[in-house]
Amino acid sequence: MGNLARSLKIVTIKHRWPGWNRTLAQLGAVALCVALCVALCVACTDDFEPAYHISKLRVLGVAATPPELHGNTTSELKLLVADPHPNVQLCYAWAFCPYAWAKDGNFKCLDPDLQVDLGTGPTATVGFATLMQSLAKSSEVFKKLGMTMPTGTSSSPDLACIPGGKPPTASGGFSTGSLPDFYILFEVSEASDYGGSCPTSAASMLSKVCDDRTSCLAGFKRIGLAPMAGSCEPYDAVKEPVCSKNPDLCPYVLECGCDGKNYANACARAAAKVGKAYDGACRSVNTNPELQGIALRLPAVDVASDVSRGVAWPEDVTPVLAPGSVVQFWPRWEDGQIQVIGPSTDPTVSEPDKETLLFSWFSESGDFDNSKTWHGNPAVQFTAPSLAASETSKTVPIWLVVRDERNGTSWLQRSVRIEKGASLAQNPVCKAAPTATGCR
Repeated sequence: MGNLARSLKIVTIKHRWPGWNRTLAQLGAVALCVALCVALCVACTDDFEPAYHISKLRVLGVAATPPELHGNTTSELKLLVADPHPNVQLCYAWAFCPYAWAKDGNFKCLDPDLQVDLGTGPTATVGFATLMQSLAKSSEVFKKLGMTMPTGTSSSPDLACIPGGKPPTASGGFSTGSLPDFYILFEVSEASDYGGSCPTSAASMLSKVCDDRTSCLAGFKRIGLAPMAGSCEPYDAVKEPVCSKNPDLCPYVLECGCDGKNYANACARAAAKVGKAYDGACRSVNTNPELQGIALRLPAVDVASDVSRGVAWPEDVTPVLAPGSVVQFWPRWEDGQIQVIGPSTDPTVSEPDKETLLFSWFSESGDFDNSKTWHGNPAVQFTAPSLAASETSKTVPIWLVVRDERNGTSWLQRSVRIEKGASLAQNPVCKAAPTATGCR
């Protein structure tokens, strides 16, 4: 167990919510980024084909709606699964885990006692009660593993940097200045991996390692806690007198003040005589980004009236392209979908922090000039695939997944039809739907 303990990083996160304070311990793997990008990133492949090609079972996105847990509400979980094999039965498994880690390329809950099964359907729900059910077992699990629950006392700053000069207590801990992310574990597999019949237990599915990733995929979705509204208390000069030490010399541990401004630490907030809303930077409640659709245009001169972003592509329209022809796809969204996260954490910057929208493109055939784009340069160029000698036409699905920087995810799907001899004299959307937005 000593090696396990050294492999894990423990931080303490304190939330101040109406009527009660609770210390949550968040435990994450130290070296997940590289290992999971290769082994578990659901939009990656383990061979050398382009990342946007769908030639085997793929999980292109995982959405939680909403992407944060709010009080007593629940969040719905769903997967965007692409499988080029038609009529194949898929099995699903979901579980919640507060502390997870990676070993041998597999992402697992730290201990089975912490894992809360969420079912074996294509969708699942998770709520605050699920979180508390799991965390209630934390102290027992830490004891079983020979580990000590973090108290925060080892990371205490200079007492002069704490309003009132009172050190953190074992029960209170000390804030890291950020809200935690927890984990939704999932697995999707073809029923043939289980003898043709899907397991009835999420635990039994998740315990099986996905050795063949062409028919079985396991991964995780991060989900966080939203700051609770109405948690502010008026500034109390008795409980939090102004620090004797210069706040600039104190540790940088962000706090959100009741005035909606970020403070570098509790000492800086006390100096401004402002109460604390919650630990970490001020932030808006997060929602999933919503796509308004995709627009299609020709890469040269388009007949559309809106040539900068192409012609709106209705969901029920299938444009016809010639093999090898080149078109451009543009994701469309409302400007309000780029959420303001909160005031900038840099005091020298007046503009608020905003999210970045990241777009991922996928198809079963054809080629994109980029597999990923972002809202500052969102367009992608698509080259239609060739047809086999025995084919006169075929339909190619196109998937677009959008993510923000706070675990928000959504997606949509369109299709194009490839036909020999198709002409690009006019935007293909306008040929299929002359009344579409932007068509003459």
